[in-house]
Amino acid sequence: MARPRFSFKITILVMFAVLTLGLSTTMLYVNYARNSEATVLAADNLLEQVASKILGATEQMIEPLIALTETMALMPGIEVAIDANAKHPLAPVLMAALERAPQMASAYFGNRVGDFFRIAALEGDREAARAVLKAPSDAMFAVQSIVADAERRRDARWRFLDAKKAEIGSRIDVNTAYDPRTRPWYIDARSAPGTIVTDYYAFASVPSVGLTVARHIDDGNLAGVFAVDLTLSSVSKYLAAVRASQLPGTKNAEIALFHLDGRLLAHSDKDSFERVINAAASPRIPTVGEVGAGVLAPIVERFRGEGAARIHLADAKGGDWLAHVAKLPAAFGEDAYLAVAVPREDFLGPLARTARQTLLISLVIVLAFLPLVYLMANAIAAPLDRVTREIERIHNMDVVPGSPIRSAIAEIQDLADSLAQSKFMLRIFGKYVPRNLVQQFIETGTEPVLGGERRRLTVFFSDVRDFTTMSEELPPERLMLLTSEYLEGLVEVILANRGTVDKFVGDQIMAYWNAPTPNPDHVTDGCLTVLRCRNWSNARNAEWEREGQPILYTRFAVHAGDAVVGNVGSADRMDYTVVGNTINLGSRLEGLNKIYGTQVLISDPVADVVAGKFAMRPIDKVLPKGAVHPLRLFELLGAHPDWADAPADLVVDRATIDHCARWSEIYDLYLARHWTELLSALGDYADANPGDSVAALYHERVNRFIMEPPPDDWDGIIRYSEK
Repeated sequence: MARPRFSFKITILVMFAVLTLGLSTTMLYVNYARNSEATVLAADNLLEQVASKILGATEQMIEPLIALTETMALMPGIEVAIDANAKHPLAPVLMAALERAPQMASAYFGNRVGDFFRIAALEGDREAARAVLKAPSDAMFAVQSIVADAERRRDARWRFLDAKKAEIGSRIDVNTAYDPRTRPWYIDARSAPGTIVTDYYAFASVPSVGLTVARHIDDGNLAGVFAVDLTLSSVSKYLAAVRASQLPGTKNAEIALFHLDGRLLAHSDKDSFERVINAAASPRIPTVGEVGAGVLAPIVERFRGEGAARIHLADAKGGDWLAHVAKLPAAFGEDAYLAVAVPREDFLGPLARTARQTLLISLVIVLAFLPLVYLMANAIAAPLDRVTREIERIHNMDVVPGSPIRSAIAEIQDLADSLAQSKFMLRIFGKYVPRNLVQQFIETGTEPVLGGERRRLTVFFSDVRDFTTMSEELPPERLMLLTSEYLEGLVEVILANRGTVDKFVGDQIMAYWNAPTPNPDHVTDGCLTVLRCRNWSNARNAEWEREGQPILYTRFAVHAGDAVVGNVGSADRMDYTVVGNTINLGSRLEGLNKIYGTQVLISDPVADVVAGKFAMRPIDKVLPKGAVHPLRLFELLGAHPDWADAPADLVVDRATIDHCARWSEIYDLYLARHWTELLSALGDYADANPGDSVAALYHERVNRFIMEPPPDDWDGIIRYSEK
C-alpha cells in the first residue's frame, strides 16, 4: 500500500491555523507576562539603586580607616617607645578616631622588637569582646601594651576606660605568646610600599573576624606597622539598617557581602551572622549557604558562571528571587561583591493573585494544543533533520549508504530521494578522484580548471619485489584479488594519515602530502605513513605465508621537494596530479632498495626535517639517473623514543638507536677513507648484526677500494646510470 503524501505548503497552512488558534487564547497570559516584566524591571532598578547606595556607604566605611592609617604613619609621636603601662601620647587621638568611626574595632601598632600597643572600642553591642577581655560592663575602651622586660619576658597589660576616658579596671596576662611581628598584617605591611588591606581573618584577642588596614613606619630602631581593624559584624549591622530603611516592604530581603570563593563577609541578618561566627571555639568566616534563606549560594554560583549583575533564580524551596550583584570597592578584596536579593513574590504578589485564575485557563488551552503541535512539528522536523545530517556527511565526503529517509510530505520525500542519488553518484566518483580534492572544491566553491602551482611536497612510492615473476605464475583472477586486497590495505593507511593517492601502476602506489589540502607537517606525516604501510604489509605477508599464499614483500621510498601540482588533461576530462623532477627522483629512490637490501629509504630533504623524531641510519650518497644534484640516502627504521609525540606503535627500542649510532660511526670512517679501520669495524658490525645487507655491500666495496683506491678527488658519491 502506497504511503500517504501531503503537500508541504498545505502542512504549513494547517500548522499556521492551529498555532494562530492557540495563540489567540493566550493573550491574557501575554498581558500578564508584560505586566510582570514591567514590575520585575522596576524591581531590578530598585535593587540596583539600593546596591549603588550601599556601595557608596561601604566605601565610606573603609576610606576613613585608610586615611587614618596613612595619617598616623606621619604623626609626631608615633616614634615614641611603647610604654609597658599601656600608655602612649597618641592614645587620645586614637580614641577620638574610634569614637568618630564606629565601624573601626581597634587601632594598634607594633615595632620591630615585638612591642605592641592597641586601643579597642568596647561601646555598643560588643559584649562578646568585653567578656573575652574580662572588662567591666561600663568599659568603653580597652588599652593594651606588650613590652619585653629586662629578662625578655613579655607581659600583656590591659587598662579599661569608661566613656570619660577614666581608668576603671586593669589586668595583666603574664608571659603572653602574642608577637605582632608574626601576624599577617605586620608581615604584609612591612613588605609593601604603602597602605595595605589584608584578607579576612580571625582576630587574635577578640571573638570576631574582619580585615585590617595597615602601613609600615620607617623610623630607625622603632620601625614598625600601624594598623586598624574593621569587623564584619559592624558591616552586618549597617546592612541590617539599610534593609529596614531602603526595602521596608520586603521583609524577606537579604543583603550580603561575599567573596567569589564562597566566604560570607557580612549579612543583613546580623544576629544569625554573628551566631555562625562564634559557634565554634574560635571565630570563623561563614560560607554563603550558612546564613539566610539559602538563596545566596545559588546567587554566587550563578554569578561565578555568568557574571551578570541582574540575576533571577529559584531557591532550594522553589521560591523565585530577584537579585543584583555589584563589585565592592577594591579595598574589600579583589573578588569581593555585594548582593541584594528580594523574593519575587514581594513585588509580584498582588499582580499574581489577580491573574492566577486567568493564567490557569490560558495554560489549559495551550496544553491542549501541545500534543497536536508536537506531532505536526515532528512530522516535518524529523525527516528534515536526517536530510541535514546527510548533507553534512556529503560535505565531509562521507557517502557510505545509510537507511532510506521516509516522509509523508511530498517535497521532503523528493528531496531525500535526490539526496540519496547524489550520494550514490559521489560514491562512484570518489573511487576515481581523491576525496580530499573533491571536498576542497566543494568547500571553496571553486571550479576545477587546467593548470597547476608550484608547491613543496612529500612523495611516497611503493613497489612489490618480483611482482612480474609472480604475475606470470599466478592465475590472473587470483592475482587480481590478491593485488586488490594488498592495495586496499595500503591505501587505507595512506588516507588515514592525510595522504593523497595519485595513481596505481600495477602493484606500485604513488602518493603525496601537502596537496590538495595544505599540510605543514607533510614530511612527518609521510614518514609515519610509510612506517605504518611497512608494518601493515609485513604483518599481512606473515598471515599469507601461514595460509600458504604468495607474499607481496614491499619496498618503499619517501622524498621531498618542489613539484607542480594541479589539473592536466582537457576541459572535460582532467586528472589532478603532480609532476616534476621530485616525482622522478622519488621513484628512482624506491628502486635503490634492491641494491642496498633495504625496505624503506628516505632522502636527505626528508631526513633533515624529521631529524630527532625518527630512528634512521645513513646509507649512501647517490646521484640517481636523471638527477643533477646528489642525494644522501637514509634507511628509516621507526619513531625515535625521545620524540614526545611519537606514536607508540612505531617507537623503536634503545638497541635500534645504538645500532644506528654505531653504523653512523662506521659510515663516517667510510667517508674519511680509513679503509683498514673501516674493514675491521665492518667485521665487528657484521658479527653483531648477521645478515645486514648494507654492511655486506660496504664490506665488498671497501675491499675493492683497498685493492684499487678511489682518486684523490673522490667525493663518496655513487652514480647510477640505470633506473
